Amino acid sequence: MSASWGRKLLSVAVLVVAACASQAPKPPAAAAPPAAAAPVYFSPAQIDSTAVIEPPPVADSEADRADLQGVLDAQRAAHAAGTTSRAVGDTVIDCQRVADVLPPAAIASGDGAAAVAFATRAAKQVAAATNAPKNYWARPRPYVASTAVERLGDVAPDSPLAIKGGYERAHTSYPSGHTAFGTGCAIVLAQMVPEQGAALFARARLYGESRLIVGAHYPTDLDAGRRVGTAAAALMLQDAHYQSDLRTARSQLRRALGLPAVQ
Repeated sequence: MSASWGRKLLSVAVLVVAACASQAPKPPAAAAPPAAAAPVYFSPAQIDSTAVIEPPPVADSEADRADLQGVLDAQRAAHAAGTTSRAVGDTVIDCQRVADVLPPAAIASGDGAAAVAFATRAAKQVAAATNAPKNYWARPRPYVASTAVERLGDVAPDSPLAIKGGYERAHTSYPSGHTAFGTGCAIVLAQMVPEQGAALFARARLYGESRLIVGAHYPTDLDAGRRVGTAAAALMLQDAHYQSDLRTARSQLRRALGLPAVQ
């Protein structure tokens, strides 16, 4: 065999090997690691939230009729004041709504947004404490009691949230989970920036009152939601993991706001 012919055979062999390699099955891609579970700072099992609030007004009682009138008055006042759109916006379960009393640029991204996201995670756990009394009393929402109540936001007849939520979301009113959530937001955020505590708690109160304006809750639902939210948050504050994450979030938010660090 000549040297040139040998070189040709070698070239063909290399091409065949390369072709086989290209057709060989590739090893499966490594599976992505599972996402880390969100830290648990508080469990509803830690509190008997049904026991810490009184029952809602008896249906069709004088107190119940006054409660309904409170909803109608709030809706009329909101239309007159032009605050209905804010109330609809407050259906979003995000502490950014309560934190909007802070400079917007500071909480829109980066450290500030990360700190507010931590507050949202914590406040959602606080709000979960309202589930047991909601199921226990199963109080119908205001628009079920009276067609005079306007349905807006997440309880509007055509709202995807209202439709997907089923019976419990559509009809269970006492206490207000949104109000417990807003209360939790204010408590957590005020731990980071106590200088803004009064403004944060005032905004959380408005966040709760938005539930009257959209027709989702009665005034007594809001009062009960604040009490459950406060009691649940008090337990959450004792959690070591929460305190550790709070220190990180506090540093982030204060840095974003240009405030001095605190211990």
